[in-house]
Amino acid sequence: MFDSLSGGWGQQALDVADFGVLVMNEQGVQWLNPYLLSLLQQEEIQDSTTFKSSELTSLLLSAGNPFPVPPQQTQQRWLRREHIKTPEYDIYFFHDCTDLVIIGNECRRLQDDLSGLNLKDPTTGMMSNDVIVEMLDGHISRSRRYDNPLSLLRISYFFPDQMDSQLFSRCVKRIAYFLKDQLRWADQIGMLDPHTFLVILPETNYQSAASLLKKFNEEPHLSLFVKGDGRPVSFSVGLTEWSKGDTTQAMLQALRDDIDLTAVM
Repeated sequence: MFDSLSGGWGQQALDVADFGVLVMNEQGVQWLNPYLLSLLQQEEIQDSTTFKSSELTSLLLSAGNPFPVPPQQTQQRWLRREHIKTPEYDIYFFHDCTDLVIIGNECRRLQDDLSGLNLKDPTTGMMSNDVIVEMLDGHISRSRRYDNPLSLLRISYFFPDQMDSQLFSRCVKRIAYFLKDQLRWADQIGMLDPHTFLVILPETNYQSAASLLKKFNEEPHLSLFVKGDGRPVSFSVGLTEWSKGDTTQAMLQALRDDIDLTAVM
């Protein structure tokens, strides 16, 4: 097979191929194509048989698959190896799979990051602090890119001291059901802490967001505070709108200021 390639169209094609080719037989290395020579930083070698077989097999054949090759300057390259055996030769093809390895490593990194997050609040089943803040990062990036309006609503509830944990859980779940029922289809809600909800209001400016506050003065919400065990004693609301230059932390910081709901009609 190797003899048939020599000087013919087959070898000419492999000479310009964008993948590596190594041909070996019982005597050792017989031929490398220019791509593989270049990848190994050995362009100056005209006769590829001057390579010692032991050096090549150690570098190209003893490693895993895919496997790294010595970096060119600062870039690490990865190759995927294929093997074809003929009666006379062992022929190896080497494909550059660096981009796939990088993508795979990034996917694993993101998966590790995700596995380290608490995805849901254990009491309400809503998005946890980690997840809702990550979602907010994405919304801020889109607003920064497209100048879309974006508002945030913070609702904090306060409970009696030394409240029974089961009563507290039932109460927070009841509040969560109410808030989810008030959401528009594009709104997203999660927990900043065990008694504080964060609502992301995409495509909503401050004035439009403020118009939603009247719901907190209406009967369905006020009924959460009627006398009885397992009820909150008060609540507060914060509201802010994204402005150019705002970061996630800046918006969350702005939410700390309470709004006077007595002025909301």
